[in-house]
Amino acid sequence: MMKYWNFVFLSASSCLLLSADNLNAAVLSSSPSQSSHHHSHIHTLSHLDLSRFSPNLFLEPDDSQSYQTASVCFITDAGNCGADKFGNTETPDGGGGGGNPDDHGTPEELCKQAGYTNTPCPDGSSPTSYCPYDSSYHSDCECSSEYNQVCDTALGEKGVGTSCGGKYKECCSSCEGYDYTSIPSGYVSNGECQSCNGKKYKIKCDPQKYVSAPTCGTLGGYGNTCTDDGGTYYAECKCPNNYEWSSSQKKCVCATSFKYSCSGTGYSGGDGNSCDNKYSKCKCANGFTWNASQGACVCSGFDFCTLSQDCSALGYAQQSCEGTSVKCPFNTNYVYCLD
Repeated sequence: MMKYWNFVFLSASSCLLLSADNLNAAVLSSSPSQSSHHHSHIHTLSHLDLSRFSPNLFLEPDDSQSYQTASVCFITDAGNCGADKFGNTETPDGGGGGGNPDDHGTPEELCKQAGYTNTPCPDGSSPTSYCPYDSSYHSDCECSSEYNQVCDTALGEKGVGTSCGGKYKECCSSCEGYDYTSIPSGYVSNGECQSCNGKKYKIKCDPQKYVSAPTCGTLGGYGNTCTDDGGTYYAECKCPNNYEWSSSQKKCVCATSFKYSCSGTGYSGGDGNSCDNKYSKCKCANGFTWNASQGACVCSGFDFCTLSQDCSALGYAQQSCEGTSVKCPFNTNYVYCLD
């Protein structure tokens, strides 16, 4: 059978060990004005009717029985029952482990002995628990759940802001090799990257405005130049004789003066140098002269210039004769046989 024992102080230096039944009997027989406080078991001597106590008032606890004690002290005792403060682990003899922390050290010392520290947690972290003796001491620090990004430096990433436990709230790229935040004049984008400081670019010379040095060959180039990772570029290439630079085609082409094929009726070939089988002037057949304004061989004024120039239609149907013959003036490969 479980017994519950209670301490009642009769004076500042003495106390009674009462069973729950004896204490209730004493309390209930006290002054009615105090009955509302019987659950606290705190009364002055004048309000206790000790005559209601049973003969077992001063029972000694039986070590073979389980029991629990409750603490009751006079208000005038200032909370000191015996040599120690009562707690949940007190025994009737006033002992127990729930004593005053001062008996074992100051709150600060007790916290340190328990492994707590008062060193502030780093930014982004907070204590997991606090010392029960002094809340200014705490246990290990734990990072906030916001710090959940591990930045891969091998990929050129780095953390944004401060870190906690080697982790960041956000990672961004350093964009190695992307050196420009805007594209300069004469260049175009050769790749872009979203960096920690905004969009960044790689650049190259604008192929619509420049040609590479190898394209210009041994003669090189002139005009404005541009340089990128591929080397030096020129606005124009130097061209060989009879050629000129074409900005639209980005290469050297025949000079515009070389525009005549010099073939057909009235032509006997080109006059002077050629470029891509064209001439700047033509040689004319007999009866024709070169007209520079028209860029063509024209009839020089003889009557036969206005005649049909079809040799076969004119009777020059043979290419050879055994006897005397007359050659066609428009094509000497055809003849008219007289014999």
